[in-house]
Amino acid sequence: MYKNHKPKEFAELLNVSVLTLQRWDNAGFRIPTNRRYYTYEQYREFKWITSSEKRIVIYTRVSTSNQKDDLKNQVEFLKQYYCR
Repeated sequence: MYKNHKPKEFAELLNVSVLTLQRWDNAGFRIPTNRRYYTYEQYREFKWITSSEKRIVIYTRVSTSNQKDDLKNQVEFLKQYYCR
């Protein structure tokens, strides 16, 4: 069984400040109990960890806007290789 985390503990796990957690809460991300305790499941959600879904993130870049065609080629190559 996982414990509930106080805001300071949870902020340290996510490597953010308590003030950031409070801002997220005020923006509508508060937990259903309306108290500032956080669960392990919420930690997994913030870290995009789910048991049934994998997320693949690809990163591409070019040095100048003149290389937009190269950027498109990079994206297409990575999509073919990683997003099967």
